[in-house]
Amino acid sequence: MDINRLVELLRGLPFHQAVWPFPLATALHFLEEAPHFADWASKYALHGYTHQRWRRIHGLGMVFAIAFCALASIFPNRYIVFLFFALCLSESVLNSLFHVGATAFSGVYCPGLITALLVYPPLYWYLSQLAYREGLLTNTLGVVAFLIAGVIHTADVATSVFGVKLPSHRRTT
Repeated sequence: MDINRLVELLRGLPFHQAVWPFPLATALHFLEEAPHFADWASKYALHGYTHQRWRRIHGLGMVFAIAFCALASIFPNRYIVFLFFALCLSESVLNSLFHVGATAFSGVYCPGLITALLVYPPLYWYLSQLAYREGLLTNTLGVVAFLIAGVIHTADVATSVFGVKLPSHRRTT
């Protein structure tokens, strides 16, 4: 395939069409993780982490990615695009940091590292550029979305991969 033709094709897409590679990138990342991530997590993060747990979490993640792409595609406005960045796309880039840190911490390859580094950051850059160019995301809202994603991703990884119990604010009577 001619890379220049691909670049020209992508350059010509409006944001509402350009979001659709995100579920494909997510599926590719999940395919890299699927065979061995549960084993890695069980050994280096949460003893007893299972393939069933991985499938449940990532099955929901795939539905989430498709749903947010559909919303951003059907309703490409500032509110939906902000939510897409805050709750979906920015978290994928932060997942790259998780995989780098997990590999460094464990001293062995953390499944998902390759796609997390090679797929998510360029896709994030591409979609960010389109969103900014089309007036769907400002620099400030981009930073806010990234910070929100940071909090969510940290809590998600802490609870789902490392088994951290977050404090509950439920009242007992």
